Formats: sequence, structure tokens, C-alpha cells
Amino acid sequence: MVVDVSVRLTYVVTWREISDGLKIQMRHSPAGRWCYRVLWGLVALLGLVSTTNLLIRGVGAVGLGVWKFFLIACLFLVAVRWLMALALLAYARHLGEHRVTVDEGGISTVSERHTNQTGWGFYGRSVEGRRVFVLLTPDVWGTGVLILPKRGLGAPQDSERLRSLITRHLAAA
Repeated sequence: MVVDVSVRLTYVVTWREISDGLKIQMRHSPAGRWCYRVLWGLVALLGLVSTTNLLIRGVGAVGLGVWKFFLIACLFLVAVRWLMALALLAYARHLGEHRVTVDEGGISTVSERHTNQTGWGFYGRSVEGRRVFVLLTPDVWGTGVLILPKRGLGAPQDSERLRSLITRHLAAA
């Protein structure tokens, strides 16, 4: 007798879930960690240069254009992930409701405009967040990302079954 261990998720993706998935991707891929450090290094350098300039020349010596540039640069560094999530949300909403089946054979995704079957060999690692399960490809950039929102699960015990399936087939990041 074969036991069905498949887990089904049904959801329309939200901005928050995509944003969480991108944050996890950035923190768990080697290139993402490198980029994250570079961004924070640039923020620190920009802050140091600005503080030094203020201490040496005073507040009045710095033009309004410099302050605008500094503000826009800081906002951009903070908002990059959010803007990327908005762009991906538009595409995901275009696809409509997602019906995902995770089983021993892999992951099957069906939406109103798209159908995809992916084997476990495509993904190399997984990370569990508070709201989502994220599957990442094993490449340095972690370009292949599958975000599985926990709210799409039908029952509370499905979360444990999904976690078990994922850990059986993939290593944790």
C-alpha cells in the first residue's frame, strides 16, 4: 500500500511573502551575502564622508543638492528589495492563483497561465522563514528561488509534512 505524502498549497502570492523570500535569498546565497556586505560598506562610507564633511565645513557649507543626493541614496539602499518585490508581485499576480503540489517526485506548480514540474535535483538547499519556505538553487547567485507561503497550506499538520519532505530531499542552507 502506497502512502500519499504529497502536500498541496493554494495561494495568491502577496508582496510580503515575495519580500521575505528575497531577503532569505540574499542572506543565504554566497553572492547575496557579498552584495549585502558591499551595500552596508557603501552606507558606512557615505555616512563617514558626510559626517567628516559636516564636522570640517559645518552644516551651512553643504548644499541642498548634496543633502538630496544623500537622502535618495539612503532610501534607495533600503528600498531595493521592496521595489524588486513589487516588480515580481506584478508578474505573480498576472499568473493568478497558484496550486502547488510537493511530493516525492518534485514540485508541480499550476496557475491560470502557467504549468511547471520541477524535480528535486533543481534545488540545492532550503530555508524556512516565519511566513514562507524558500527553495534555492545551488549556484553561487542563488538565482532559482521558489517561495512557498505557509498560509497556502490546507491544514496545520501540512506544515510539518512539507518540512519533512523538503528536508528529506534538500539540505538546509
